[in-house]
Amino acid sequence: MNTSPSTDAVLEGVIQAIDDEILPALGNAKAQATAVMIQSMLQGLRQKLPTFDRVIVEEHNAMLQVLRDVAGELDGVDGPAGVRVRDRAGTLGQHPDLPEPPDPGTIVEAHRELGRALEETMIDIDELQRAGVAGADGALEIVRAHLGPRFVRYVEVTTVGQGFIGRS
Repeated sequence: MNTSPSTDAVLEGVIQAIDDEILPALGNAKAQATAVMIQSMLQGLRQKLPTFDRVIVEEHNAMLQVLRDVAGELDGVDGPAGVRVRDRAGTLGQHPDLPEPPDPGTIVEAHRELGRALEETMIDIDELQRAGVAGADGALEIVRAHLGPRFVRYVEVTTVGQGFIGRS
């Protein structure tokens, strides 16, 4: 019989197989804990699947805006770090928003590129803060306002029930 199970169905089957076939055969407590942690990681992937592409597109488009907002906050700031921030916003920050859903490879590459740009921007903002640049604190708040909800979303999407599968 030919079947085409969804990715979610395959992950569910693996989780169930670990529970039914592997866990009962494991006599070592450490091996059992490892198997349960693997189940938890697979469950996290299952929960990410329905929203992953949409989340990545939303974050990509938000990162574009963050780069532009940071550059605006630091408009007129002298020095190499300020120039780098504005240059980044003038190049990467000018990319068009991604529509939903683009090719998954395109999404991941664009997200990775902008994520690295934000990392570099935070390093430059730190340099500007240590130099006493007035707009640097505001620029950091723009980045923090973007990253905070992202971290919360990651926890919401990857945590199951009481925290881990197999715990009661």
